[in-house]
Amino acid sequence: MSAPAYLDPTRPVAERVDAILALMTDEQKLACLNGIPETVLADGHTLPALSNQFNEVLHGSGHHADATLFPQAIGLGATWDTELMEQIGDVVSHETRARDTDVYAGFGPVADIRSNPLAGRFEEGFGEDPLHAAAMVTAYAWGLRGRHPHYVRVLTQMKHYLGYNHEWHRSQSSASMSVRALREYQEVPYRKPVAAGAVHGAMTSYNLVNGVPSIVAPIMDELRAEREDGRFFFLPDGWDGVNLHTTKATPWDTWETHGDHPYPQALAAEEGRDIDTDEIGVYASALFLLAGQTNFHDGSDLPFVPNAAEAVRRGVLGVTMEHVDRTVRDWLDFLVRTGKLDGDACPWNRIEADPHPQDRPEATALALQAAREQLVLLKNDGAALPLADTATIAVLGPLADLNLRDYYSPLVPAERRVTPLQAIRERLGDVAFHSGNDTIAWQAGGKYVTLADDGALAARAADLGDTEVFEVWDWAHEQHMFRHKATGKFAMANLLERNDGPATFTNQAGASGSGGPVLVANDTEMEDANAWFTHQNLHYVRGEEGVRLFGVNHVAGDADGPYHVRLAEDGSLPLAKGPFAPVLTETLVEDGPAAAAAVAADADWAVVFVGNHPLVNARECFDRPGLDLAPRQADLVREVAAAKPGRTVVVVVSAYPLAIGAIADDPNVAAILYTSHAGQAAGTAIAEALVGDYAPAGRLTSTWLPDTSSLPQAGPRSEPYRVADIDMLEYDVIAAGLTYRYSRADAVFPFGHGLTYTEFTYGPLEIPSAFAAGERVVAAIDVTNAGDRASDEVVLLFASATESAYGDRVPARQLAGFTRAKAIAPGETRRVEIEVDPQDLFVWDVVSGKRIVETGTYVFTAGSDAAGPRAEARIEGETIAALDLSAGANVWEKATIAHDLTYWEVSKLHTAARQGGYHSTASRRPGAHVGFTRTDLNGAKRIELRTATTTADWADLADPVIEVRAAAPDGKLLAEVQVPATGGLQSFTDTGADLEGAEGVQDLYLVFRAGGVYIDTIRLTR
Repeated sequence: MSAPAYLDPTRPVAERVDAILALMTDEQKLACLNGIPETVLADGHTLPALSNQFNEVLHGSGHHADATLFPQAIGLGATWDTELMEQIGDVVSHETRARDTDVYAGFGPVADIRSNPLAGRFEEGFGEDPLHAAAMVTAYAWGLRGRHPHYVRVLTQMKHYLGYNHEWHRSQSSASMSVRALREYQEVPYRKPVAAGAVHGAMTSYNLVNGVPSIVAPIMDELRAEREDGRFFFLPDGWDGVNLHTTKATPWDTWETHGDHPYPQALAAEEGRDIDTDEIGVYASALFLLAGQTNFHDGSDLPFVPNAAEAVRRGVLGVTMEHVDRTVRDWLDFLVRTGKLDGDACPWNRIEADPHPQDRPEATALALQAAREQLVLLKNDGAALPLADTATIAVLGPLADLNLRDYYSPLVPAERRVTPLQAIRERLGDVAFHSGNDTIAWQAGGKYVTLADDGALAARAADLGDTEVFEVWDWAHEQHMFRHKATGKFAMANLLERNDGPATFTNQAGASGSGGPVLVANDTEMEDANAWFTHQNLHYVRGEEGVRLFGVNHVAGDADGPYHVRLAEDGSLPLAKGPFAPVLTETLVEDGPAAAAAVAADADWAVVFVGNHPLVNARECFDRPGLDLAPRQADLVREVAAAKPGRTVVVVVSAYPLAIGAIADDPNVAAILYTSHAGQAAGTAIAEALVGDYAPAGRLTSTWLPDTSSLPQAGPRSEPYRVADIDMLEYDVIAAGLTYRYSRADAVFPFGHGLTYTEFTYGPLEIPSAFAAGERVVAAIDVTNAGDRASDEVVLLFASATESAYGDRVPARQLAGFTRAKAIAPGETRRVEIEVDPQDLFVWDVVSGKRIVETGTYVFTAGSDAAGPRAEARIEGETIAALDLSAGANVWEKATIAHDLTYWEVSKLHTAARQGGYHSTASRRPGAHVGFTRTDLNGAKRIELRTATTTADWADLADPVIEVRAAAPDGKLLAEVQVPATGGLQSFTDTGADLEGAEGVQDLYLVFRAGGVYIDTIRLTR
């Protein structure tokens, strides 16, 4: 008897999937919404079980010690090396298959684009350019997946779809973006890897987009449609199904907060139903089915699967077994592609089990190559670098003897993570070292704080000696760590050792209950890696009354206040709620920057390591409150540079851009080298670069600003100790002027900046003078190494549209292609070719509702700035037609111009209907406006709008008028539309006004005289 078709490895995957599905009962299908259990099919064959196990692959193969630790994604982005990225993906997926023999998927790559430098998880993205991010995601995904046409080594599940570049109330806040910002920028790094075939799944993001929860958004259908077979594996982020059950229904931003209101309950209310908790669960699962979620599990114990069965039985929101079939097809597609049905016919099944796959020489070598290639030389006055290996060097700074892991790093132990100090000493022998950290002593109740025998910190010492001294790490924004000098143990709150009450992310340093937590010092290792609660990190503020030590990160505490240090009768230091009382006073034992400067004075060169801790200030649930380098680290650089003028090198070790304009401008600082937290080989790569064994050649993938003044400003409900002055929810990069593409702000170091140890000259840029939009072409340039050292050169190609219908509301220049030319020898001229796909230069045509490349002349430039070689080319594409609004249209879908706007959901039932027009367009302040490019006004007699108003107290609706103007926000007045007050921002009503003098084809503007006015649709009647 022949084997069934679905067991034939030569058959198409889709055919095999459908054959299996046809042999399953409805009951069996409904059991497959959270994985495939072992299932006996109608023909008697048994399907093996399959689940989607937790496996983070951000820059290594999961939370394992037996893994290779590569640089952070922001560092890998700086390599601009897609071949390297694919090789890294190959190593990561090999380690997964070899070590975790029943794990077949990976949570990654991260396609989130980094438009705001304060993003809490900045280091997880590749950078701020959509084409670059898409290319790196695609390359890494190919490595993870493997190039086999059918089988996957690891099923790639990129994250987080969509608009996830903030942590501020992430499960209930909404990323606000125009249709052009969505289509031309935000969605690009997600769409292109799927269209390329490299990505088979995606984790949805916690946040909402324009008021629609990402976890159940209609836009999921568009990503699924990028795959020819329609099979795409969606999964919710951790506990986000819980969030759907409890919140996401109402706005939560820096203008208005309405508390927690379950989205399913609000949806049912629009139907006229008041539903309870159990019914909320049924609606939530119906929304999962409607949206095409595949994995009905979020890490919680909520009964998603039984609720889905109930939703189908009753037809809630119109869901049927067809929706179930779609989800089961996704799971069966996953199963077939793993090769679990096919034995050795799948090449990935032939990978031998290995509990220590990180020991492969190719993995170790690749980690070092990646750490080298991600180095970016920011400044090198007078060719200060590389240093002569005969020079005496003082190695200084709080990051010099650290190699830190971020939350999603593999748990590679310290002995396999080389610090810069270790590597420099191995390369050069003994060097002088000082951390540059202050050392202090505390007093409380007239006694010095020391470390008691039981590990508690206690004020019991009458005199100040070696056992009463603490070394202080300043991590910026008043965040500090303290290490007891005599024992090397870090001070911390012992919350996790007690059962006194709940730990919260806003108060990790204390809990209520009898006895309460106390300050202790038990661990000699600095906390890093997957430490959700960082109890060593304490909020520390010096003041005239003494020092305040409370909480952690940059949140003051819950509503009843933070946990402050108290003094117990036995001298111990409990942490308790209540107002601050002056308990601790500080004595400076050694001024760290001054001591480091003294060490530097005796050496030929000073190398100062500064930067961030990857779990402090910016991380999951916390955006960074500012761009500043830690104050004492800035003092350290300044004082060392003054002691060693022209012979000070600064190494910035950071997960994100820092505002280091003062350091860059300091003439005493000769050179600046940037590295991410670059994995197990970070120290080795840095040491090699410092002495010239390797020439750094990376380029920045994000703009390093001098301050936050050019970032969008927050509304009136910002929160202290969070990002108080910046609107983290502004995702309209075009209107807000974010990233190098749209910003006019000066930069300390611009996107694409990066030097090396030699000089490269570029010849003329060659590109065909004319070509069609559907024709890929090659740009070529001769690159000559005019120096005396071999080096890589990252060649960037930019394009600028000169005739866009959108005028100056397109990028001043945008990346059109790039390549990393390897090891160009001194005197060598290398012909560098870059493929250009004109489709990457698209704009979103709101008239046709599709991506188009506009016909016109484009200026191409090579190099990191606009002064490089240039060439013009005419691209034959399409022309954006005049916009006809006579049939009526959703404003968000047709608008091309935005100022001071936000966007929200029109209605939940409308979203569930999947008919388009999901978002309303709203004013934040008087003078806000929305515009439409090249609108046909000929014969227009009246404007009709569907509007609503907020009931929030921030909005002044004394003059609720929308001015209709031609050509400009202050152009000819065509009408004034009176907006009626409504019961809320989703309570729309019709209004309108007669038009006077409307004629021609020109831009049309709606100018708001009040904030808090929402528009759904617009219609011009003739």
